[in-house]
Amino acid sequence: MRGSPAQANHPSSANRRPGRCPVDKMLDVVPWYKGLPELERDVVRSELRTVSLATGEYLFRPGSRSPGWYGVVEGLVKWSSPGTDGRTLSLAGFSTGSWFGEATMIRRERFEYEVVALRPSRIVILPRDACERLWNNNIEFTKALMTHLAQRVNWLMGSYTGNMLLDVDTTVARAVAAQLDAELYSGTHGRLKISQEEIASLCGVSRQRCNTALTRLARAGVLQTHYGGLTVLDTDALYRFAKISRTPGTDRGPA
Repeated sequence: MRGSPAQANHPSSANRRPGRCPVDKMLDVVPWYKGLPELERDVVRSELRTVSLATGEYLFRPGSRSPGWYGVVEGLVKWSSPGTDGRTLSLAGFSTGSWFGEATMIRRERFEYEVVALRPSRIVILPRDACERLWNNNIEFTKALMTHLAQRVNWLMGSYTGNMLLDVDTTVARAVAAQLDAELYSGTHGRLKISQEEIASLCGVSRQRCNTALTRLARAGVLQTHYGGLTVLDTDALYRFAKISRTPGTDRGPA
């Protein structure tokens, strides 16, 4: 029997290498995971649970119990704290390669904040038992977790200062810098897939005020906006506008 034209002109499908799944691609840009011994990486990979979120869907709300450490495979989620008056304080955005929720996990407490998807997103959860095994037996993982916590405290202090003292232009520049840091190892070369509406949501400002700030940054040659995102043209200038006195790449912001 003669095969179909597609079978005749192409190698057998059995010889084709399947594409890597999004979770494996994400783990390739996570320094703490890449630093584990190969056998431990295999164990950790098997323990990960995956959650898919639609735009506007909450990963968790205040009062929920922590199942473990969260990592963003793809998409964008916002970390915020709801107030008793109905207003919400935006704290940070988490994109591909970011990990969060470690403090609540370690303290075995309930969440005091919420995380919502700003676009369709996929999240992995590393169970607390697995994290505890790692920090008890792998000094490199423990160092990475402590560094992560220190960066989180530094980021929160900066965010508090920004919310209290900084103008909208600086706040928007900080949000862009945070996303640039979060995707530092993703090979995006400064091109960020984030909309102006998403940046405004992360900053807690109106879309109009956010657009005005981005326009000023574009005129200064810091970045270029385009359909579906923006490209950072001058990283050093971005950090100056964000009033962040650190070397780009030494701190992954809210990741």
